[in-house]
Amino acid sequence: MALYFSAHTIACLTKQALRELMTDLMASPSVKVRRCVASQLAGRMIMEIEAPDHATLEKWFDRHHLNLEWMMRIDIDARENAVEEY
Repeated sequence: MALYFSAHTIACLTKQALRELMTDLMASPSVKVRRCVASQLAGRMIMEIEAPDHATLEKWFDRHHLNLEWMMRIDIDARENAVEEY
Protein backbone atom coordinates (compact mmCIF):
# COMPACT_ATOMS: atom_id res chain seq x y z
CA MET A 1 0.00 0.00 0.00
CA ALA A 2 1.08 3.55 -0.69
CA LEU A 3 1.67 6.11 2.05
CA TYR A 4 -0.05 9.53 1.97
CA PHE A 5 -0.21 12.72 4.02
CA SER A 6 -3.37 14.79 3.85
CA ALA A 7 -4.64 18.05 5.33
CA HIS A 8 -8.27 18.82 6.15
CA THR A 9 -10.37 21.71 7.44
CA ILE A 10 -12.23 20.86 10.66
CA ALA A 11 -13.81 24.21 11.47
CA CYS A 12 -16.19 24.42 14.42
CA LEU A 13 -15.85 20.82 15.63
CA THR A 14 -15.99 20.38 19.38
CA LYS A 15 -13.32 18.33 21.09
CA GLN A 16 -15.85 15.53 21.57
CA ALA A 17 -16.91 15.58 17.89
CA LEU A 18 -13.28 15.65 16.79
CA ARG A 19 -12.46 12.68 19.03
CA GLU A 20 -15.43 10.73 17.58
CA LEU A 21 -14.36 11.57 14.02
CA MET A 22 -10.78 10.46 14.66
CA THR A 23 -11.96 7.23 16.31
CA ASP A 24 -14.20 6.49 13.32
CA LEU A 25 -11.39 7.20 10.84
CA MET A 26 -8.92 5.00 12.72
CA ALA A 27 -11.40 2.09 12.69
CA SER A 28 -11.94 2.15 8.93
CA PRO A 29 -11.15 -1.20 7.25
CA SER A 30 -10.59 0.14 3.71
CA VAL A 31 -7.53 2.30 4.50
CA LYS A 32 -5.13 2.37 7.44
CA VAL A 33 -4.81 5.66 9.29
CA ARG A 34 -1.33 5.56 10.85
CA ARG A 35 -1.66 8.90 12.59
CA CYS A 36 -4.19 11.68 12.87
CA VAL A 37 -3.41 15.03 14.52
CA ALA A 38 -5.60 18.11 14.83
CA SER A 39 -5.66 21.66 16.13
CA GLN A 40 -8.99 23.17 17.10
CA LEU A 41 -7.43 26.63 17.19
CA ALA A 42 -6.10 26.32 13.62
CA GLY A 43 -9.15 24.37 12.44
CA ARG A 44 -6.95 21.80 10.70
CA MET A 45 -6.32 18.06 10.81
CA ILE A 46 -3.36 16.22 9.25
CA MET A 47 -3.35 12.49 8.62
CA GLU A 48 -0.77 9.87 7.68
CA ILE A 49 -2.59 7.14 5.76
CA GLU A 50 -1.85 3.88 3.96
CA ALA A 51 -4.13 3.31 0.95
CA PRO A 52 -4.05 1.15 -2.18
CA ASP A 53 -4.13 4.18 -4.50
CA HIS A 54 -5.05 7.86 -4.88
CA ALA A 55 -8.56 7.20 -6.24
CA THR A 56 -9.47 4.89 -3.36
CA LEU A 57 -8.31 7.49 -0.85
CA GLU A 58 -10.30 10.30 -2.51
CA LYS A 59 -13.46 8.15 -2.39
CA TRP A 60 -12.74 7.35 1.27
CA PHE A 61 -12.48 11.08 2.09
CA ASP A 62 -15.82 11.67 0.34
CA ARG A 63 -17.52 8.84 2.27
CA HIS A 64 -16.32 10.34 5.55
CA HIS A 65 -17.29 13.89 4.48
CA LEU A 66 -13.75 15.20 5.00
CA ASN A 67 -12.90 18.55 3.45
CA LEU A 68 -9.59 17.83 1.68
CA GLU A 69 -7.18 20.78 1.44
CA TRP A 70 -4.29 18.78 -0.02
CA MET A 71 -2.97 15.27 -0.36
CA MET A 72 0.56 14.07 -1.06
CA ARG A 73 1.88 10.60 -1.82
CA ILE A 74 5.06 9.88 0.15
CA ASP A 75 7.91 8.35 -1.85
CA ILE A 76 10.78 8.68 0.62
CA ASP A 77 10.67 8.84 4.43
CA ALA A 78 13.70 9.63 6.58
CA ARG A 79 13.66 9.38 10.37
CA GLU A 80 15.91 8.15 13.16
CA ASN A 81 18.92 7.72 10.84
CA ALA A 82 17.01 5.49 8.40
CA VAL A 83 15.73 6.31 4.93
CA GLU A 84 12.86 4.21 3.56
CA GLU A 85 11.43 4.25 0.05
CA TYR A 86 7.81 3.39 -0.73
